[in-house]
Amino acid sequence: MWKVQSGTAVLYLAGSVHALDQSVYPLSPAFQRAFDASGALVEEIDLAETNSLAAAPMLLGKGMFQDGQTFDRVVSGETVALVTERLKDTPMGMDLIKPMKPWMVDMILTALEVREAGLDVNLGLDKYFFDRAVMAGMETIPLETAESQVDRMDRMPIAVQEQMLRSTLRGLDRDLQPGQGALNAVVAAWKRGDAESLQNMLLSEFEGLPAAYQSLVVERNRNWMPQLDACLARRSPCFVVVGAAHLVGPEGLLALLQRKGYRVEQQ
Repeated sequence: MWKVQSGTAVLYLAGSVHALDQSVYPLSPAFQRAFDASGALVEEIDLAETNSLAAAPMLLGKGMFQDGQTFDRVVSGETVALVTERLKDTPMGMDLIKPMKPWMVDMILTALEVREAGLDVNLGLDKYFFDRAVMAGMETIPLETAESQVDRMDRMPIAVQEQMLRSTLRGLDRDLQPGQGALNAVVAAWKRGDAESLQNMLLSEFEGLPAAYQSLVVERNRNWMPQLDACLARRSPCFVVVGAAHLVGPEGLLALLQRKGYRVEQQ
Protein backbone atom coordinates (compact mmCIF):
# COMPACT_ATOMS: atom_id res chain seq x y z
CA MET A 1 0.00 0.00 0.00
CA TRP A 2 1.17 3.52 -0.81
CA LYS A 3 0.53 6.98 0.59
CA VAL A 4 0.31 9.74 -2.04
CA GLN A 5 0.64 13.37 -0.93
CA SER A 6 0.20 16.74 -2.55
CA GLY A 7 0.99 19.30 0.09
CA THR A 8 -1.28 18.35 2.98
CA ALA A 9 -3.71 16.39 0.77
CA VAL A 10 -3.50 12.60 0.91
CA LEU A 11 -4.78 9.54 -0.87
CA TYR A 12 -4.03 5.92 -0.13
CA LEU A 13 -3.38 3.56 -3.03
CA ALA A 14 -3.59 -0.20 -2.55
CA GLY A 15 -2.70 -2.76 -5.20
CA SER A 16 -5.32 -5.48 -5.16
CA VAL A 17 -5.05 -9.15 -5.91
CA HIS A 18 -8.60 -9.83 -7.02
CA ALA A 19 -8.62 -13.38 -5.60
CA LEU A 20 -6.97 -14.27 -2.29
CA ASP A 21 -7.33 -16.87 0.45
CA GLN A 22 -8.18 -16.61 4.12
CA SER A 23 -4.51 -16.72 5.13
CA VAL A 24 -4.00 -13.05 4.18
CA TYR A 25 -6.50 -11.92 6.81
CA PRO A 26 -6.37 -10.09 9.11
CA LEU A 27 -4.57 -7.51 6.99
CA SER A 28 -1.67 -5.40 8.13
CA PRO A 29 -2.94 -2.68 10.52
CA ALA A 30 -1.73 -0.08 8.01
CA PHE A 31 -4.59 -1.03 5.68
CA GLN A 32 -7.22 -0.54 8.35
CA ARG A 33 -5.73 2.75 9.54
CA ALA A 34 -5.75 4.11 5.99
CA PHE A 35 -9.29 2.91 5.35
CA ASP A 36 -10.54 4.38 8.64
CA ALA A 37 -8.92 7.74 7.81
CA SER A 38 -10.60 7.94 4.40
CA GLY A 39 -13.89 9.46 3.36
CA ALA A 40 -14.41 7.53 0.12
CA LEU A 41 -13.49 4.18 -1.39
CA VAL A 42 -12.38 4.33 -5.03
CA GLU A 43 -12.22 1.08 -7.02
CA GLU A 44 -12.02 0.03 -10.66
CA ILE A 45 -15.75 -0.66 -10.90
CA ASP A 46 -18.84 -0.63 -8.74
CA LEU A 47 -18.74 -4.21 -7.46
CA ALA A 48 -22.49 -4.05 -6.91
CA GLU A 49 -22.73 -4.11 -10.73
CA THR A 50 -21.09 -7.51 -10.91
CA ASN A 51 -23.64 -8.92 -8.48
CA SER A 52 -26.63 -7.56 -10.41
CA LEU A 53 -28.88 -9.71 -12.57
CA ALA A 54 -27.86 -7.62 -15.59
CA ALA A 55 -24.16 -8.51 -15.37
CA ALA A 56 -24.33 -12.10 -16.66
CA PRO A 57 -26.43 -11.37 -19.77
CA MET A 58 -24.12 -8.47 -20.65
CA LEU A 59 -21.03 -10.66 -20.32
CA LEU A 60 -22.52 -13.56 -22.27
CA GLY A 61 -23.95 -11.27 -24.92
CA LYS A 62 -20.56 -9.77 -25.66
CA GLY A 63 -18.53 -12.94 -25.08
CA MET A 64 -20.49 -15.09 -27.54
CA PHE A 65 -20.25 -14.87 -31.32
CA GLN A 66 -23.42 -13.49 -32.86
CA ASP A 67 -22.41 -13.87 -36.52
CA GLY A 68 -22.09 -17.62 -36.95
CA GLN A 69 -18.39 -17.80 -36.19
CA THR A 70 -17.13 -20.33 -33.68
CA PHE A 71 -14.08 -20.54 -31.46
CA ASP A 72 -12.59 -23.53 -33.30
CA ARG A 73 -12.79 -21.66 -36.63
CA VAL A 74 -11.14 -18.41 -35.56
CA VAL A 75 -8.13 -19.82 -33.69
CA SER A 76 -5.45 -22.26 -34.72
CA GLY A 77 -5.87 -26.01 -34.46
CA GLU A 78 -3.05 -26.05 -31.93
CA THR A 79 -4.92 -23.63 -29.68
CA VAL A 80 -8.10 -25.71 -29.97
CA ALA A 81 -6.13 -28.83 -28.98
CA LEU A 82 -4.51 -27.10 -26.01
CA VAL A 83 -7.85 -25.78 -24.72
CA THR A 84 -9.50 -29.17 -25.21
CA GLU A 85 -6.72 -30.88 -23.25
CA ARG A 86 -6.89 -28.31 -20.48
CA LEU A 87 -10.65 -28.73 -20.07
CA LYS A 88 -10.82 -32.51 -20.34
CA ASP A 89 -11.22 -33.07 -16.57
CA THR A 90 -13.73 -30.25 -16.11
CA PRO A 91 -17.47 -29.95 -16.78
CA MET A 92 -16.61 -27.66 -19.72
CA GLY A 93 -16.19 -29.20 -23.16
CA MET A 94 -15.64 -27.94 -26.69
CA ASP A 95 -19.38 -27.97 -27.38
CA LEU A 96 -19.82 -25.33 -24.69
CA ILE A 97 -16.69 -23.43 -25.75
CA LYS A 98 -17.45 -23.25 -29.48
CA PRO A 99 -19.82 -20.24 -29.36
CA MET A 100 -17.36 -18.23 -27.25
CA LYS A 101 -14.87 -15.60 -28.35
CA PRO A 102 -11.23 -16.29 -27.39
CA TRP A 103 -11.25 -13.63 -24.63
CA MET A 104 -14.23 -15.35 -23.00
CA VAL A 105 -12.44 -18.72 -23.11
CA ASP A 106 -9.44 -16.97 -21.56
CA MET A 107 -11.65 -15.73 -18.70
CA ILE A 108 -12.93 -19.26 -18.08
CA LEU A 109 -9.42 -20.69 -17.97
CA THR A 110 -8.29 -17.90 -15.63
CA ALA A 111 -11.21 -18.66 -13.30
CA LEU A 112 -10.16 -22.32 -13.37
CA GLU A 113 -6.60 -21.32 -12.51
CA VAL A 114 -7.85 -19.23 -9.57
CA ARG A 115 -9.88 -22.13 -8.22
CA GLU A 116 -7.04 -24.63 -8.61
CA ALA A 117 -4.70 -22.24 -6.78
CA GLY A 118 -7.06 -22.34 -3.79
CA LEU A 119 -8.00 -18.68 -4.18
CA ASP A 120 -11.42 -17.03 -4.02
CA VAL A 121 -12.61 -13.81 -5.65
CA ASN A 122 -14.90 -13.27 -2.65
CA LEU A 123 -11.74 -12.87 -0.56
CA GLY A 124 -10.07 -10.42 -2.95
CA LEU A 125 -8.89 -7.11 -1.52
CA ASP A 126 -11.31 -5.05 -3.59
CA LYS A 127 -14.29 -7.14 -2.44
CA TYR A 128 -13.08 -7.03 1.17
CA PHE A 129 -13.01 -3.23 1.29
CA PHE A 130 -16.13 -2.80 -0.82
CA ASP A 131 -18.14 -4.84 1.66
CA ARG A 132 -16.75 -2.81 4.56
CA ALA A 133 -17.44 0.49 2.83
CA VAL A 134 -21.06 -0.51 2.21
CA MET A 135 -21.49 -1.57 5.85
CA ALA A 136 -19.98 1.71 7.04
CA GLY A 137 -22.06 3.85 4.69
CA MET A 138 -18.89 5.16 3.06
CA GLU A 139 -19.09 6.80 -0.36
CA THR A 140 -17.92 4.45 -3.14
CA ILE A 141 -16.58 5.81 -6.44
CA PRO A 142 -15.99 3.62 -9.52
CA LEU A 143 -13.22 4.57 -11.94
CA GLU A 144 -15.03 2.90 -14.85
CA THR A 145 -17.89 0.49 -15.57
CA ALA A 146 -17.84 -3.29 -15.77
CA GLU A 147 -19.16 -3.03 -19.32
CA SER A 148 -16.28 -0.78 -20.35
CA GLN A 149 -13.83 -3.39 -19.08
CA VAL A 150 -15.55 -6.09 -21.15
CA ASP A 151 -15.64 -3.81 -24.18
CA ARG A 152 -11.87 -3.38 -24.05
CA MET A 153 -11.38 -7.14 -24.35
CA ASP A 154 -14.11 -7.47 -26.95
CA ARG A 155 -12.60 -4.77 -29.18
CA MET A 156 -9.23 -6.49 -29.40
CA PRO A 157 -8.55 -8.28 -32.70
CA ILE A 158 -9.16 -12.03 -32.62
CA ALA A 159 -5.44 -12.62 -33.17
CA VAL A 160 -4.59 -10.64 -30.02
CA GLN A 161 -7.31 -12.45 -28.06
CA GLU A 162 -5.75 -15.76 -29.12
CA GLN A 163 -2.28 -14.56 -28.09
CA MET A 164 -3.61 -13.70 -24.63
CA LEU A 165 -5.29 -17.08 -24.40
CA ARG A 166 -2.04 -18.83 -25.33
CA SER A 167 -0.22 -16.81 -22.66
CA THR A 168 -2.76 -18.01 -20.08
CA LEU A 169 -2.32 -21.59 -21.26
CA ARG A 170 1.46 -21.34 -20.89
CA GLY A 171 0.97 -20.09 -17.35
CA LEU A 172 -1.32 -23.01 -16.58
CA ASP A 173 1.28 -25.44 -17.93
CA ARG A 174 3.86 -24.00 -15.52
CA ASP A 175 1.55 -24.32 -12.52
CA LEU A 176 2.18 -28.02 -12.00
CA GLN A 177 2.36 -28.13 -8.19
CA PRO A 178 -0.73 -27.09 -6.18
CA GLY A 179 0.01 -24.00 -4.15
CA GLN A 180 3.23 -23.30 -6.06
CA GLY A 181 1.95 -21.77 -9.29
CA ALA A 182 2.21 -18.27 -10.68
CA LEU A 183 -0.87 -16.98 -8.87
CA ASN A 184 0.37 -18.27 -5.54
CA ALA A 185 3.73 -16.59 -6.17
CA VAL A 186 1.93 -13.29 -6.87
CA VAL A 187 -0.03 -13.62 -3.62
CA ALA A 188 3.17 -14.38 -1.69
CA ALA A 189 4.93 -11.30 -3.11
CA TRP A 190 1.86 -9.19 -2.38
CA LYS A 191 1.81 -10.36 1.25
CA ARG A 192 5.50 -9.39 1.58
CA GLY A 193 4.90 -5.99 0.01
CA ASP A 194 7.57 -6.90 -2.56
CA ALA A 195 6.85 -4.34 -5.30
CA GLU A 196 9.82 -5.37 -7.46
CA SER A 197 8.80 -9.03 -7.61
CA LEU A 198 5.19 -8.07 -8.27
CA GLN A 199 6.28 -5.86 -11.14
CA ASN A 200 8.38 -8.61 -12.69
CA MET A 201 5.63 -11.24 -12.40
CA LEU A 202 2.64 -9.12 -13.36
CA LEU A 203 4.24 -7.37 -16.33
CA SER A 204 5.73 -10.61 -17.65
CA GLU A 205 2.16 -11.70 -18.39
CA PHE A 206 2.11 -9.07 -21.15
CA GLU A 207 5.44 -10.03 -22.78
CA GLY A 208 4.89 -10.15 -26.52
CA LEU A 209 1.44 -8.56 -26.08
CA PRO A 210 2.06 -4.81 -26.49
CA ALA A 211 -1.44 -4.05 -27.84
CA ALA A 212 -3.11 -5.84 -24.93
CA TYR A 213 -0.86 -4.10 -22.39
CA GLN A 214 -1.59 -0.72 -23.96
CA SER A 215 -5.37 -1.26 -23.91
CA LEU A 216 -5.84 -3.13 -20.63
CA VAL A 217 -3.27 -1.31 -18.48
CA VAL A 218 -1.70 1.84 -19.93
CA GLU A 219 -4.79 3.53 -21.38
CA ARG A 220 -6.87 2.79 -18.31
CA ASN A 221 -4.16 4.15 -15.98
CA ARG A 222 -4.10 7.40 -17.94
CA ASN A 223 -7.89 7.60 -17.93
CA TRP A 224 -7.92 7.24 -14.15
CA MET A 225 -5.40 9.98 -13.41
CA PRO A 226 -7.89 12.92 -13.47
CA GLN A 227 -10.01 11.06 -10.92
CA LEU A 228 -6.99 10.55 -8.68
CA ASP A 229 -6.18 14.26 -9.05
CA ALA A 230 -9.75 14.98 -7.93
CA CYS A 231 -9.25 12.76 -4.89
CA LEU A 232 -6.33 14.93 -3.84
CA ALA A 233 -8.59 17.98 -3.97
CA ARG A 234 -11.04 16.47 -1.45
CA ARG A 235 -11.12 17.40 2.21
CA SER A 236 -10.77 13.79 3.36
CA PRO A 237 -8.54 11.14 1.78
CA CYS A 238 -9.66 8.60 -0.78
CA PHE A 239 -8.79 4.96 -0.27
CA VAL A 240 -8.06 3.66 -3.78
CA VAL A 241 -7.98 -0.06 -4.55
CA VAL A 242 -7.05 -1.21 -8.07
CA GLY A 243 -5.37 -4.29 -9.50
CA ALA A 244 -1.70 -4.47 -8.54
CA ALA A 245 -0.65 -4.58 -12.21
CA HIS A 246 -1.88 -0.99 -12.53
CA LEU A 247 0.56 0.28 -9.91
CA VAL A 248 3.87 -1.02 -11.22
CA GLY A 249 6.14 -0.35 -14.17
CA PRO A 250 7.06 2.82 -16.05
CA GLU A 251 3.42 3.42 -17.07
CA GLY A 252 1.99 2.39 -13.70
CA LEU A 253 0.01 4.72 -11.47
CA LEU A 254 2.89 5.13 -9.03
CA ALA A 255 5.17 6.38 -11.81
CA LEU A 256 2.44 8.62 -13.27
CA LEU A 257 1.75 10.17 -9.87
CA GLN A 258 5.44 10.75 -9.23
CA ARG A 259 5.85 12.40 -12.65
CA LYS A 260 3.12 14.87 -11.64
CA GLY A 261 5.18 15.84 -8.63
CA TYR A 262 3.21 13.99 -5.97
CA ARG A 263 5.12 12.41 -3.12
CA VAL A 264 4.67 8.63 -3.06
CA GLU A 265 5.68 6.52 -0.07
CA GLN A 266 5.16 2.81 0.56
CA GLN A 267 3.44 2.11 3.87
